[in-house]
Amino acid sequence: MRILLLAHAPAVHTRRWAQGLRERGHELRLLTATESEVPSGVPTRVVGWPLPISALRYASARKAVRQELRAFRPDVTVAHFLPSYGFLAALAGATPWMLVCWGSDLLRNATRTPFHRARARWTLRSAQLIHVDAGNLEEAALRLGAEPEKVWKRAWGVNVRALEPKEAWAARRAGSSALRVLWTRQLETLYDPATFVRALGILGRKGVAFRATMAGAGPLRPDLEALARREGIAEQVVFTGWVEGEKLLALYRGHDAYVSLSRSDSTSQSLLEGMAAGLAPVVTDIAGNREWVTHRREGLLVPVGDAEAVACALAEIARDAATAGAMADRARAAVTSGARFDDTLAETEERLRAIAVTAAGRNGALRGDPA
Repeated sequence: MRILLLAHAPAVHTRRWAQGLRERGHELRLLTATESEVPSGVPTRVVGWPLPISALRYASARKAVRQELRAFRPDVTVAHFLPSYGFLAALAGATPWMLVCWGSDLLRNATRTPFHRARARWTLRSAQLIHVDAGNLEEAALRLGAEPEKVWKRAWGVNVRALEPKEAWAARRAGSSALRVLWTRQLETLYDPATFVRALGILGRKGVAFRATMAGAGPLRPDLEALARREGIAEQVVFTGWVEGEKLLALYRGHDAYVSLSRSDSTSQSLLEGMAAGLAPVVTDIAGNREWVTHRREGLLVPVGDAEAVACALAEIARDAATAGAMADRARAAVTSGARFDDTLAETEERLRAIAVTAAGRNGALRGDPA
């Protein structure tokens, strides 16, 4: 198929989707408001004006997108993130098109003000297909007026093969006297990294040996480093900044436990990665996490903002290797069976073809297909 992709080019998720669709033989073109490196072989165009108000920035790209729709003549358009590129696809009159929701676009942004709600409702009704990755996103879309038959729920998924652990959890744990704890969320208020640092301080005072890596970037880093010093754990916590690719894989292989303390989330890609890598998860008890982690089955659930509970969960993992290892095994099995990115790509392809064929009124012959 010939696919027009509207998405934020700097995002690792955009690059992964673009590369995945291209590798499946589709002809791709990416339109983005922000210039960035993209997978080779994906023609990219920066559209719109760098205006300070985001809604106006994307609205300013309408003419360029309409030009591209006429010139490229895609079989289908895919737009990522509702209030930006989803809104732009609707504004430009793309058809048929699929909206890919990321989580915060429906859970937080869509209901901020009457304007945000109206924009979300209009955009959802414009799309021929709406991809959500969790039940709470599906519910949010329906509350905003999405037609149920248009909403498709499936986790994006991860590269399970690349993340496969090289040894059993117990063997990995035995390789270090200290519990090795990994954080891969951004250092932003939504993900509550301060509670994590406070929990590590409590963990240390409980006499549990640990080392922690915070592999994320964000505006809270200076405050978190200062908090680690006040908690007396600065020597045990490493702030790496943003990490991806082989360096991220190495971090997963070098840690025992994965922690995510998000206050709001759909299906977290980093949680799926941690589970696929065979780490024991400690995550907040919110709807997006509960789709993948049942307490004491695939990991441990803790209340939002409760540093003491996080510390107790990590102490339990450190002291009960048998139980932690069993949870880690079940966590990996859950992702292996239900969250493979290759499987999601295949189903995405089928669903995109279906709406493209319906719109074109043909029996499967699309412009991007081989002659």
